[in-house]
Amino acid sequence: KEKRQDFFTYLLAFEEKNKFYQNLFKYIPGVPEESLEYYFNCPGLAGSGVLLENVGLYIENFSGTPYTDVENKTLMRFGKVFQQTYTRFLDLQKAEAQAREAQIEAALERVRSRSMAMHNSDELAEVASVLFEQISSLTSAPDRFNIAIANEEDKSLDVWITDQEGHKITQRFIAKTGSSPVVAELFQGWKKQEDHLILDLYGEKLEKWIRYMGGELGMPFKKDSVKDHRFVSSVYFSHGFIGVTTHKEPDSETMHLLERFSKVFQQTYTRFLDLQKAEAQAKEAIKQASLDRVRGEIASMRTADDLNRITPIIWRELTILEVPFIRCGVFIINEETEQTHVYLSTPDGKALGVLNLAFDANELTSNTVEHWKKKRVYKEHWNREEFINWTKSMMKLGQVQNAETYQGSSTPPESLNLHFIPFTQGMLYVGDVNPLTDEKLDLVKTLAEAFSIAYARYEDFKNLEEAKNKIELTLSELKSAQAQLIHSEKMASLGELTAGIAHEIKNPLNFVNNFSEISAELLNEVKVELEKNDKEEVLAILKDLKSNLEKINQHGKRADSIVKGMLLHSRGTSGEKALTDINDLLEQYVNLAYHGMRATNKEFNITIEKDYDDTLEKINVVPQDISRVFLNIINNACYAAYDKQKKSGNDFSPIIRVSTKKLDGKVETRIGDNGNGIPKDILDKIFQPFFTTKPTGEGTGLGLSLSYDIVTKVHNGDLKVETKEGEGTEFIITLNI
Repeated sequence: KEKRQDFFTYLLAFEEKNKFYQNLFKYIPGVPEESLEYYFNCPGLAGSGVLLENVGLYIENFSGTPYTDVENKTLMRFGKVFQQTYTRFLDLQKAEAQAREAQIEAALERVRSRSMAMHNSDELAEVASVLFEQISSLTSAPDRFNIAIANEEDKSLDVWITDQEGHKITQRFIAKTGSSPVVAELFQGWKKQEDHLILDLYGEKLEKWIRYMGGELGMPFKKDSVKDHRFVSSVYFSHGFIGVTTHKEPDSETMHLLERFSKVFQQTYTRFLDLQKAEAQAKEAIKQASLDRVRGEIASMRTADDLNRITPIIWRELTILEVPFIRCGVFIINEETEQTHVYLSTPDGKALGVLNLAFDANELTSNTVEHWKKKRVYKEHWNREEFINWTKSMMKLGQVQNAETYQGSSTPPESLNLHFIPFTQGMLYVGDVNPLTDEKLDLVKTLAEAFSIAYARYEDFKNLEEAKNKIELTLSELKSAQAQLIHSEKMASLGELTAGIAHEIKNPLNFVNNFSEISAELLNEVKVELEKNDKEEVLAILKDLKSNLEKINQHGKRADSIVKGMLLHSRGTSGEKALTDINDLLEQYVNLAYHGMRATNKEFNITIEKDYDDTLEKINVVPQDISRVFLNIINNACYAAYDKQKKSGNDFSPIIRVSTKKLDGKVETRIGDNGNGIPKDILDKIFQPFFTTKPTGEGTGLGLSLSYDIVTKVHNGDLKVETKEGEGTEFIITLNI
């Protein structure tokens, strides 16, 4: 064949022939002994062969006699005829394959077309039926077909399954992996994303499977269909699998067919998920629009007369949300008066008169109120007679004037299922001939929540006019009190500041007085030395005199600075920023605060630890504002540390720590104490206006509030606090450079 020859012969003598058979029979086990004996005892082996395009034809004999030319020509003729036969066979086979492929493609296209024709997710079962019909038309021995969707969350399979002819869907059920080993194996195959899985069930495993399907799932079996073996075969796709159950192992063609249909169903299921998502989005949009309308319309109500619009609104929105009902209404429950105000609709959506019922007016109202208190849904069923009795009872109480108007027609309903859904102010009522499904009840609950929010808004508006004058009066009084408190805070801090200034200004004045006296004495000495004509001594004295005058000037400026600082602090905020040395400002107000405390309490004493960053440059701040922040926080630190000493005794040494530090584009100032710290339960209140922990008369509660506003709002900085109960508090002021 490799040499492209179309004919060959061979002739093996006895020994060559036996050697050939010895090798040949290694590859053909199980040849009977009598046949082997014949092969090995025959005289020889002669043969002729024809090699054409697709076929090979050969003849041989065991006499060892070669075939004649005539015989070989005959073999050649037969070979050519068989070549034609085989070519015809290949053509037919190809045509059959093409026809089969066309048939499969047509079946797949029918499934695709039905998938694309889906308008809502409820049609998935119909698509599954079409798929089963098409598979059945292509396979010769169907048993049951099934489609399963895997649920990873609860490890289950949602299964559609056909009858035993494989045509019609007879059942849909949820199969849990824990209920059957077979279900567990099928689920694990999906989880591992295997291509396919074939389970051979026989013996005890088959009996358990039949009991599970027939017993737990209620799937009927024909007795003759359950043989010794049952093969459960599945081809997986991303969301589950398509399977077939047979009593014979499915052939490769059947499995290949399932693979192709599984790919089409994958597309179908993807479309189903898209439709399901779109439906959910559409429902959510409708629901949100409905809730917005309820909120808007009820929120626009201002008077009791406006409440007559409640039931038409509820009636309209229940209709839009596709909740089935024939009657609806709202029960507004007032616990103070123990009255239930009932707003009902007629079946055509018109508002009936308001019913005002006591809690114990009848069994319905008492049950409704009881369930409302427990925040539980209340359901009840009335037949025609019970509805009539209710109407009569309402007429007897004078709540209903005309039975026909109340009923909405001349005939009362034959059956009425009442559903009461609680919300904050009462119950939303929906009545229908049939009980509402959980899905529809959830929609009504959402509507009730929206109604509750909107109705609360209505109540707010109702109370608004009544409260308006009181609020304005209270606000006016509050503003007056606030102004007085701010003034008190200012005067209190000014008083403490003045006491400190009195001490601070005393030092430079002492220097001025002392150097003035010394200078006067030096002038007398100059006069004496001039009389002596001692110029050198005169020059030396004048040098000392000049030095004294410089010191007088220096301390005079110091006193002037202190006075200006006091004036700035007392005048309030000018809003003008200036380049300020934070170290100097902090040092000045640490000393003023200390001496102010000493001036008001002679027993007060405290250690001040200072750590100033000498590399700080002047920064642009409102100095009188920042000085007020420093003074407030330092005074609080002194108060906290000294208060702890008074409570702890002389064994405790009060300390305040002040420091400055240059950070990246910022200046950080820390003012801390070793007092008792701030309790956690009030830490979030310390910057609130008027909040204070000091005894009455000792604090206004405005110091930290004003300080916070100055740092954060005026200077765009940050004011934070770090505290530890029993160990102290530290305030951190961060200002931009």
